[in-house]
Amino acid sequence: MKLSLFFSNSLYNCEAIIKDTSGIQNYVVNLEDKQSDFLEIDVESSNFELTLIPKMPDYKSAFLDMEVQNWKDRLAQKVGNALCSTLDKMLLRVGCTYMISDTKENDIICICGQEYIFGTFDKFDLFELVPMAYMFFEASCNGDLCKCSDAFALNRKEVISSAKKLILIDFGLHLLFTYPIQIGRIKKLTSDKKIKRTLIKFNTLDKKEREKILNKKEEFMSR
Repeated sequence: MKLSLFFSNSLYNCEAIIKDTSGIQNYVVNLEDKQSDFLEIDVESSNFELTLIPKMPDYKSAFLDMEVQNWKDRLAQKVGNALCSTLDKMLLRVGCTYMISDTKENDIICICGQEYIFGTFDKFDLFELVPMAYMFFEASCNGDLCKCSDAFALNRKEVISSAKKLILIDFGLHLLFTYPIQIGRIKKLTSDKKIKRTLIKFNTLDKKEREKILNKKEEFMSR
């Protein structure tokens, strides 16, 4: 049975792993190439597993291919490399597995980049917390979200290391109190158990509750 995957709205490329009765198929979709937005797949049955893994684009090659004519271009090249490297170490890329069911010939499964962001203030508003964001792909078919069955961190070590450096920038005696709290929080939020529980819950929210979370995300990102 032939199906199509349509990809949109993501900073990342996507590795799609399809597991059905015939075995495992693996594809990597380069979302920088607009001609790669559609991927046609062939599956044995209407029910299968689809795992979606965000992959950082090869930004280093892109900047190396950049035409450099003067010092401004060289500066832009170095700054661009640094920003992309920092971004990948601060945002937690998360792989998600979805249970695809009751598909029909020529159905289109929409794959969309999504973020889940935790607030930066503790519940008592005593001090500002290091921001944490999950970057992942959602899958939907015929207007309905596909059921998420698993979620797992891809760059946890890098994110924890980056958070430690960020926390230490705010130097002072208060670090004796805040540092263990901050690091404990980051380690908990980046654990596979927490990620899976959070995103499975997010996946099952009704439209109203989901909109509340997405609106809070937009408010945070526009600050």
